Amino acid sequence: MLGDMSHRHMSLTQLVGASGIRRQEVREFIDMLVARGVISQRDSMVPDSLFGSLRPLGGWLRRAMSSAPDRR
Repeated sequence: MLGDMSHRHMSLTQLVGASGIRRQEVREFIDMLVARGVISQRDSMVPDSLFGSLRPLGGWLRRAMSSAPDRR
């Protein structure tokens, strides 16, 4: 779990899924790290990367390409 957390920010749900550990145990582990001041937290609405922030653009491009007039 620490290995995953050291590479990127992960939500509680992601940590539970990746580790296979019960949600309550993961929550206790996170709480212990927070109490020791060795963990950084951020809003879950922040994208993991630049590419995560481009997702809405991908949907727009797909719609634009599928509705573009056929030029022959």
